Amino acid sequence: MPWKEVAPMEEKLKFVTLARTGRFTITELCDQCGISRKTGHKYLLRYAQSGSVGLNEHSRRPKGSPGATDPTLERLILGERRRHPTWGPKKLRVLLERNHGIESPPARSTIGLILNRHGLSQPRKRRAGVYRVRPDHLTEPTHANEVWTVDFKGWILLGNGERCDPLTVCDRFSRYVLACRACPNQQFKGTQRVFAAIMRHHGLPQVIRVDNGTPFASGALGGLSRLSVWWIQHGIKVEFITPASPQQNGSHERMHRDLKAEATKPPSKNLAAQHKRFERWRHDYNHVRPHEALDMLTPADLYRPSARRLGEMDKMSYPAHYLAKKVSESGHITHGGQSYYLGEIYTGCRVGLFANDDQVIEVHYANLHLGNLTIDGADPFRPAAYITRPHRKSSTPRKSKPKQNKKV
Repeated sequence: MPWKEVAPMEEKLKFVTLARTGRFTITELCDQCGISRKTGHKYLLRYAQSGSVGLNEHSRRPKGSPGATDPTLERLILGERRRHPTWGPKKLRVLLERNHGIESPPARSTIGLILNRHGLSQPRKRRAGVYRVRPDHLTEPTHANEVWTVDFKGWILLGNGERCDPLTVCDRFSRYVLACRACPNQQFKGTQRVFAAIMRHHGLPQVIRVDNGTPFASGALGGLSRLSVWWIQHGIKVEFITPASPQQNGSHERMHRDLKAEATKPPSKNLAAQHKRFERWRHDYNHVRPHEALDMLTPADLYRPSARRLGEMDKMSYPAHYLAKKVSESGHITHGGQSYYLGEIYTGCRVGLFANDDQVIEVHYANLHLGNLTIDGADPFRPAAYITRPHRKSSTPRKSKPKQNKKV
């Protein structure tokens, strides 16, 4: 025979009914039911006031909370959250303190509870991170304008059916977004005009870091494109991240996530409207939004324009034992009675020829080893004189001992 299950509500009613008959004392009934006299009198009082409904479990929440957040401050937090939908408690707390003059804003946990209570915060599962050692060929900046990161964010379709390719330029040290342009395409001439305007306003960086896509890179010798050659002509070093490794430009990709969430959903009706929207977002990102990597400062607190100004292109110079050659309009250089094709992107550029210790003539452009001059007529599908690509790119021109230098 199974045990008889007894509900707590039935026991309470039984206790009150027996107590109201007057045949038992409260002490006897409390001993039989295993409760204290204080609890027994509480049940009798609640039954007298509300009947059987009063015997239900009541909330233990305190009637007052002296430490509760002021309703006016709570409305301010909710307003800022709706104005900046992607900002979390850390940034909102700094905003209350810095922009609204609140000396002791609520803790981050309190702001998080307020957002959760009003349905403005959704839990997001954090994906496992892939942590890689920073490649040696990438420069870690120590001051503003030492490294600019550049990329085209994935294109978006505007309201009128036009395509928009957002071009973003960011200072790696201060996280300052120098430009966010709504471009109709990713072609060379339009991109070059944008960079000319940026460099006239902000000056020149020492290094520009890009991925291996167009219009920054190509399949030409050295992996350069017309745009990256133009940068080098102005004394700027070009750094390419490892192919298929966007984490090497992680801060720029993180900025793109904010740009997508805050300035492209939904897209604007045309390029002009989208560009104005990008400019408003860029101002908030640079001057209002606290940045965790900057100890909650804004990028504008750290960024200063570059002292290097955009001017005439300097003549490319090489060491004394190099032989300088100017690339023709067709992309060729001549040496030893032979013609070698470098590519039309190098038209008008000066390259340096150097004979290494193995008597192989290397071709250098700035600090890049483009390839080696080769003469081989065995292949009928290849010119007798051509340039072979190096097995690996050198970050600096190869040095040789003065006694072993060969004249080219």
